[in-house]
Amino acid sequence: MTLFKVIAGLCLGFALLAGLQTVGVWALQEHLKSGNPNAGLPISTVPVATKFDADTIKNMLPKYGPIDTREGERLAVEGAARRIDLQIRNAQSYVPVPGRFGR
Repeated sequence: MTLFKVIAGLCLGFALLAGLQTVGVWALQEHLKSGNPNAGLPISTVPVATKFDADTIKNMLPKYGPIDTREGERLAVEGAARRIDLQIRNAQSYVPVPGRFGR
């Protein structure tokens, strides 16, 4: 009985998937046949590069300011100092504590 339910569920899932794909393709075909296939496409003001030219492509890319790396450098130095402190503390925990005045 369980095997029958699994097979029936699998067939039902395939049928639903095929139905959804059919509806999607039908909607796409109707959109293209409507006479205005560019209705959903965004209009861009970026110039189109017709040939490979580095200057043209460089002008098409957005301009950003310089990246400030001071915060990352500070965090990296602090992280390295913390790791060194932990290594020193771990090494000191394996050395016996010196006694006072020969005790």
